Amino acid sequence: MKTIPYRCDNSRHKALLGVARSTGTSVQRLFDNFVTHVIAERQAEARFVLRQKHGNPARGRKLLAEIRQRIASRQKNAATGR
Repeated sequence: MKTIPYRCDNSRHKALLGVARSTGTSVQRLFDNFVTHVIAERQAEARFVLRQKHGNPARGRKLLAEIRQRIASRQKNAATGR
């Protein structure tokens, strides 16, 4: 494992400690979760760009329309209590 120093002012340090305490975790775990999130987001973006280059725009729009229709249907059912 590598150590990555992070310098911050006292107010940020107190805020980090407060968040860590309120979530029942450590500052180290907060940073680990943050880094994991950033890496996963970047990897998802890279996969999207790669698929976008090889994809079929018409099929993508059709799938997106189907997803939006399902979401709207679920929201409508949830509002009516079904």
